[in-house]
Amino acid sequence: MRTIITMTVLLTIAIIASIILGGELYKAKDNYKRIKRSFASSSQDLQYTKLENGKLAAKVDVLQLKHSELNKIFPEILNEIRNLNIKSKRVEYYSETIIKHEHNISSKLKDSLLPDSNHIQHFDYKDEYYKVKGEIKHDSVRMNIISSDSLIQVVYRGKRIRPWLWFFSPRPLEQLIYSKNPNSKISYQKTIKLSK
Repeated sequence: MRTIITMTVLLTIAIIASIILGGELYKAKDNYKRIKRSFASSSQDLQYTKLENGKLAAKVDVLQLKHSELNKIFPEILNEIRNLNIKSKRVEYYSETIIKHEHNISSKLKDSLLPDSNHIQHFDYKDEYYKVKGEIKHDSVRMNIISSDSLIQVVYRGKRIRPWLWFFSPRPLEQLIYSKNPNSKISYQKTIKLSK
């Protein structure tokens, strides 16, 4: 009788230990896959996709890191968050985008004479995204340039990594960014989803 009780207790302990270890193994595998996907995402280049309106949008996978990992891998990002007076533990997403504007402008010069007989030429240009005013006086140029742009950013669940596994294959987070200004080109994008 005593032997049966001892065997039952040992068997119960072994089952509980294997369930706990199995859960930890599952978490470790899931964590490994997340880090592997994030590493692959961090080294990929921007992908450009054409929208229905004919404009280009940049597409990039979202990195998924824990706060402790962010501190080790990207400490400069934590410094930027601190500069914004935000506690890093409250941040859920961090996004950084670099945009390059390139637009050639041509405008006619207009002459004008001031009472002190200084010859000044004026120019101005205006469209939906740029407003440029300036004047040329002798050998110097004064200009005022105003540029406006709108960035649309959407974070969503992308296509399944292994579609044949259906819901057993998770959909990775992706971000789509596009600029309404046709003269803007997104040259760099990084988005990080932070978890505890």
